[in-house]
Amino acid sequence: MAREMALMMEMEDMSRADLARKLGLSRARVTQILNLLGLPEILISEIEEMGDYWSRQLVTERQLRRSNKQSTG
Repeated sequence: MAREMALMMEMEDMSRADLARKLGLSRARVTQILNLLGLPEILISEIEEMGDYWSRQLVTERQLRRSNKQSTG
C-alpha cells in the first residue's frame, strides 16, 4: 500500500494532505504508511508476501471519526 501511495503522489503531483483527503485518511496515517518505505527492503518484501486479504477497504478512518462524533456529540 505504501508503494502505491507514493506512486500516486508522484504521478498526480499530490501532497500528503491531498492524498489523505483523496483516500479518506488523516495526514498522520498517510505519513505513518509512507514511513514504512524506510524499513529494510527484506522486511518490506516479507510484509508484501503476506498479501492483502480484503477486496476493498471496509471502513475509512474518516468514517470512523465522523461516526464517533455523532455518537458522542
